[in-house]
Amino acid sequence: MKFTVFLSGLLLLFLLSDWTESVEDDTVDINTLARIINFFEQNYKRVDKDGHPRQYAIAINVPKHQCQQNFFPAQNNFLPQEKVENVKNAINDETNALYQGSELIAAGTRKVVINKKKQYNMHSESLLLNPVGNSPMTKLLDESKDSCSVFYTFDSPCVDTCLDATGSHSIIEALKNWKEHDGIKAFVFKNFWKFDEKDTKKDLQAEFKQIVAHVPLFRCVSENECYACKGEGNTPIDEHCLPPKEI
Repeated sequence: MKFTVFLSGLLLLFLLSDWTESVEDDTVDINTLARIINFFEQNYKRVDKDGHPRQYAIAINVPKHQCQQNFFPAQNNFLPQEKVENVKNAINDETNALYQGSELIAAGTRKVVINKKKQYNMHSESLLLNPVGNSPMTKLLDESKDSCSVFYTFDSPCVDTCLDATGSHSIIEALKNWKEHDGIKAFVFKNFWKFDEKDTKKDLQAEFKQIVAHVPLFRCVSENECYACKGEGNTPIDEHCLPPKEI
């Protein structure tokens, strides 16, 4: 009897260890994620002539180990084929605002002129994720099937365009496609879109759950400060991923 119990215990320990490793294999290490986002900010961040930051988004598809514990991204070991100046020049050109590489894609905002009196800026998230099924993101994910894919947007996706499931520039269908990709996934933002204006007045708890329904959501605000937003099922979005409550 004791021998049987002992064997059962060993089997349980083995299965638990195997399950734990499996979970870790498909989960980004949050400290490594913070370093990756900091690498983006140090190398590709858009700023205007006065030094003010401007919206941009980046997605990568890299080997899994580069999103796991104890990886420190640097110029000599991370995205070596993507030349910084090429990326920056491409995303700052508002007539196209798009860079497509083998491990990295990036976008600024594209100026679309309808006529002399009407024009708008196509958002960077939509530029990378649309059209669904034939987007820069689709092509990037096709480069490697079981890897680590991270999508980073400087400002959170806007409610009226990117998170409007019925809109022509919605990213929701693209996130559904991304969900089917194997490997580690992380959708990350830093700031809130138009913090002092309409987006933060809306129910971002419900809006961000549209993202979480398909891929894990994170907010990274510095090299040492990154949060898992949670929000799966009935779990609420973590308060660090929501605008501060008005007093």
